[in-house]
Amino acid sequence: MGKELGHFDNPIAFAKLPMSFAFEPIRAEIEKLCDAQWHMHVNQACFSGSWDVLPLYSKEEHLEAHPILQCFSIEQTNADFVPLPIMKSLPSLVNFLAQFQCPLKSVRLMRLKGESNILPHNDHQVSMEYGEARIHIPISGIGDVDFTVDGRKVPMMHGDVWYVNAHLEHSVVNLGAESRINLVIDCKVEDWLESIIKSSEQKF
Repeated sequence: MGKELGHFDNPIAFAKLPMSFAFEPIRAEIEKLCDAQWHMHVNQACFSGSWDVLPLYSKEEHLEAHPILQCFSIEQTNADFVPLPIMKSLPSLVNFLAQFQCPLKSVRLMRLKGESNILPHNDHQVSMEYGEARIHIPISGIGDVDFTVDGRKVPMMHGDVWYVNAHLEHSVVNLGAESRINLVIDCKVEDWLESIIKSSEQKF
């Protein structure tokens, strides 16, 4: 699009989306995943403590590649993303993702362990205005977690679905002992997704 986000009028920093699903079956499926399937975030300058990722979708070209590529080769691209084999063990999550009436790109679980921080940073052009939206669904560990976007705390609760403008500066602080796990979905923005973001009754 060729613009910096500052040129857009009043970009939405975050918005709660009107999507409902059975949270407990998804949480239970995720709890059963093997710890060895998680991989430390490669950008170690961006966090302190422990922050790791478990890929669920990857670029089709990386379907048989090393998990590090599956986790982190997610920059803006027109490549096709496909479910990884692990999705066969997550049927409730598959049903939830079927609600998205737009192409899915990277889908992953992101775990920030207790007493760890994700430092303030921007993910370049990952916002509705640039055609790519990042969605967060909190799975565990929200009580002592501050997720801040553009200087404002996102009031995430278990089972919520939030659009987050990742092009704006954002950070996460986990002050508790429990790991914070979020399901993170990057999507192409089409009419359906743009409509539910803009019509949200809780947008900031």
